Amino acid sequence: MMVKYWLRGVGVALVMGLLSACSNGPSLPKPTKLVDITASQAITEHWQVQLGGGAKQHALPLQPVLMSGVVYGVSASGEVSAVDAETGKSLWQVDLEQPISAGLGRIQDKLLVATANGELHMLLAADGSKVWSTPTSSEVLAVPQSSTGMVLVQTIDGRITAFAADDAAVLWSYASDLPSLTLRGTSTPVVDGGLSYAGFANGKLLAIDNKHGTVIWQQRISAPKGRSDMERLVDIDGPLQLVDGTLYVAGYQGNLAAVEALTGRVLWQQTVSSYSAPAIYGGQVFVVTDKDTVMAYDRETGAELWRNDDFLHRGLSQVVVSTGAMVVLDSLGYVHLLEPATGMAVGRYQLGHDGAGAGFVRHGANIYVLGQDASLSRLSLN
Repeated sequence: MMVKYWLRGVGVALVMGLLSACSNGPSLPKPTKLVDITASQAITEHWQVQLGGGAKQHALPLQPVLMSGVVYGVSASGEVSAVDAETGKSLWQVDLEQPISAGLGRIQDKLLVATANGELHMLLAADGSKVWSTPTSSEVLAVPQSSTGMVLVQTIDGRITAFAADDAAVLWSYASDLPSLTLRGTSTPVVDGGLSYAGFANGKLLAIDNKHGTVIWQQRISAPKGRSDMERLVDIDGPLQLVDGTLYVAGYQGNLAAVEALTGRVLWQQTVSSYSAPAIYGGQVFVVTDKDTVMAYDRETGAELWRNDDFLHRGLSQVVVSTGAMVVLDSLGYVHLLEPATGMAVGRYQLGHDGAGAGFVRHGANIYVLGQDASLSRLSLN
């Protein structure tokens, strides 16, 4: 049996109860109540627009793209939209007539989006017209990536496939071994020059040659422990981060690790369970745990610098850093600003839409947020 993904913060006992269809299992942990803060930074919401219907069951990797003053976003119900980045005015919208499972990716002046029926689509950014569509080996739950002449897709069957950007021909494919139980979701790979890096549900991180699809190196980030399939989950589910030749990766019931990109050598690792991507800012690495603790580590040594437990079980997004402040959204609709050096809350704003699984794109002082409810907002910090 393979099961993919559940709500953030659900404990092992609850998940086991869900898997066995037990109606008397323990309830979800209650979100921590917000404490009063003294705000030293303000958040301004310039506009908010609705792009379509939102995700109804599971958080999806829906990521806005910013190009030449235009923000592009998607909805789970199947719409792809372009809005003016300054005003939020609609420029165009197309309906793919299939639920969207992942997007948006970008290659030059084109957009990449995957639909729930197992198709990858390339669209022109100018008007949303379709360049090509091609089937994938299974559902795509990672934002499509690209390099020169190549589009890279990671699917939930543990496979990575490279397609030719001009005609969608398959260039190569790599299949990993999947454990019997995994999270619903996949890590988003990183494409850098001649190599692509990808994490898998078996806890392994790989470097793959973009020309031939051959494995250059592989490194186990987390090793399965325990007797049950549940205890042995070590899924690398969040997007990878590549900064200055170092890969930063976090896994569920596993480790947060810094890995040398060229060799696969582990520089440091800490025991951390997380679904989301680490964020890098200056000499720090920030990560949100599966219980919604926000943590900071020294980028060079991996030493823990601070942790903030004020948002436990509130369904936090990944961390975004802008103009000297850390930004996280929660599933109850609040934006929180944290001070990077200490982790203390220095600002709060009630945005209104679900922040769990939200996608971000940052440009200068502006942060564009795409929620799971298909609402797109432009925020700035004052």
